[in-house]
Parts: sequence; structure tokens; C-alpha cells
Amino acid sequence: MEQFSLGKVLGTGFRVWFRNLVPFLAITTIIYAPFLIWALMIVHGNPPMETLGKDLQRLNSASLVLVPLLNILVSSALVYGVVMELKGEHASMFRCLGTGLSRFFPVLGVTLLTMLAVIGGALLLIVPGLIIACMLYVTTGVAVLERPGLFGALARSSALTAGHRWAIFGLLLILSVINYVLTKGTGHLFVLSPQMTETEVRELVQRYIHVDLARAVLVGSLSSVMSSSAYYYLRLEKEGTSAGELARVFE
Repeated sequence: MEQFSLGKVLGTGFRVWFRNLVPFLAITTIIYAPFLIWALMIVHGNPPMETLGKDLQRLNSASLVLVPLLNILVSSALVYGVVMELKGEHASMFRCLGTGLSRFFPVLGVTLLTMLAVIGGALLLIVPGLIIACMLYVTTGVAVLERPGLFGALARSSALTAGHRWAIFGLLLILSVINYVLTKGTGHLFVLSPQMTETEVRELVQRYIHVDLARAVLVGSLSSVMSSSAYYYLRLEKEGTSAGELARVFE
């Protein structure tokens, strides 16, 4: 029986992501649309310079809440796309979005419980929060494909990830590093200078927001694909469940 490993999850995740890059990014962009439109309205609305900085701070603070919530729907939608790709079939964008919407509220409940558990662990000490994050890493896949209920999804994820939490921690660390490098790289590309005119500052901020929003879409879609890949390999190792068997839930 095939063994779960960090290398297999990463290899499969990147392969599936690149093969479906356009539709997966399109799905993520559609789901992010309310946040993207709001962000673009702020930077293209020509607010006074004295309020532009405050508007950007509010946008950044809101993104810390809105992006994780939107990623719930992204993950719900892309689970279907990943499973169908692993089965050897291409999933339509409409079917992915339909699957995500149909399972949104159960996945929302499971994800909120997961977030509360991780935050609670982090408040005690950082390490318990990381352990809980690794334990509950595949709750979305469980909620979409198995539908065991809110607390059942958490227990099921804990059972599936048992014995592989160091590998999952490595996966989370790699994704965090990718996001950090992209974020820092974006910041270094757009540096304000005291010599800039007001028009130049506005144009620089606009370009920065455009690139940073693209980064958010890229990272959101990739992270969702990786969690689905991890779920697939955990089921494959522990239960011998193939992609075809996982896909039967959508029939």
C-alpha cells in the first residue's frame, strides 16, 4: 500500500495545480471577487493622500479575516477539482464552484471550530497551536467528501493525520515560506521615495495592490490543492481508498 510522505504530497499537489492552473486561479478569483473589488475600489477611488494610508491599513486588517473565510469556499471547490484530476478527469469550473457552494456551510462550521481550536492552543503556547493545526489539517476534505458532522470531521482529521504530523508541519512550513517570500518580494519591488510626486505614489500603490492581490490568489489556490493532496494520500495509505472511490461521493 502506498505510503504518505511530504514529497508525494508536494509532488502531486504541484502537478495537479500546474495542470489546472488557469481554472483553479479563475475559481479562486471568482470566490475572492468581493474582496478584490473592494481593494481595487480603494486604490482607484483617488482618496486623499492623508487617508490613503489609513484605508490601506483597514484593507490589510480586513484581509486577515476575509481571506481565510474566502479560502474556506476555495478549499471546498478545489477538493472536487483535485479528486477528479487524480481520477484522470478534468473537472469543470462550474462543477467545482457548485460543489463548493453546496458544502459551504458544513465546511464553514468545521473550519471555524478548527480555527478556534488552533487559536486556543496558540494562546496557551505556540507549540500546542501548531500541533492542533497539524491534527486538523484535512478537516475540509473530510467535511466535503465524508460529511461526518462538525465534531466528527475534527475527530476524523485527527485520526487520519496521526503518525504524519511532522510531515504535515513540514508542508505548512513550506507553504508559509512560499507566502513569506512572495510577500516580501512584492514589498521590495515597490518602495516609496520622498522624491515621488503624489501621482507617482498613487500609481506605485496601485501596482503594489494589484501584484499583492495576485499573490493572495496564487497562495490561496495552492494551499487548497495541497490540503486536498494530503487528504488523498492519508486515505490511500490508511484505507487504500483510490481517487475513483473518493469521486463516487459526487455521483
